[in-house]
Amino acid sequence: MTTGHILTRMKTTKDDKRAAILDAGAALMLRKGYHGTGIQKIVDAAGVPKGSFYNYFKSKEDFALAAMEFTSHDHIEGFETALTTGSPSPQQRIIDSYADMAAVYEASRNYTTGCFVGNLCQELADTNAAVAEKAEYLFRIYTSALARCIRSAQDAGEVNREADPDRLAEAIFNSWEGAILRMKSSRNIQPLNAFLDMLAVLLQ
Repeated sequence: MTTGHILTRMKTTKDDKRAAILDAGAALMLRKGYHGTGIQKIVDAAGVPKGSFYNYFKSKEDFALAAMEFTSHDHIEGFETALTTGSPSPQQRIIDSYADMAAVYEASRNYTTGCFVGNLCQELADTNAAVAEKAEYLFRIYTSALARCIRSAQDAGEVNREADPDRLAEAIFNSWEGAILRMKSSRNIQPLNAFLDMLAVLLQ
């Protein structure tokens, strides 16, 4: 990663069990929500005894916070790589990165699960400060990477130099998250396609 933030997957055999619990539990929580997912359901999905859960997590909230980073790790690395490699045009790299993410949803036909971090934030942020803070931390990584690429696009004469890259990055990211929410409610890909159409306009 290039952000200076550290989101690490565990490497040891011992921590493979932690990763398995996070993987199974996060997939379950993505479908059922935080309140619809109990610890027993998590350990059943992971195929481990309940004692193993408490070896790694103090509570369900502690698990959810860890799962937010766990599920974001590969996605953030992929997003940052997409913004720094590929097309020589920074503007096109931004467009391509979001088009690729939309294509994943389209290929899977999975329009109702949405974004794990976004889902937890919608469910808990108004009552759980730790979840809200973790979500903001992760969202800032995305917007910081996006703002850097926007600055490169401005330097290349592809994006209006008068635009504030940080505010433009926020607008793009917020529009994407909103499009994912609309995709869930409409149960089709059209909100993401509309986002992609407007992205090209925003990046002028």
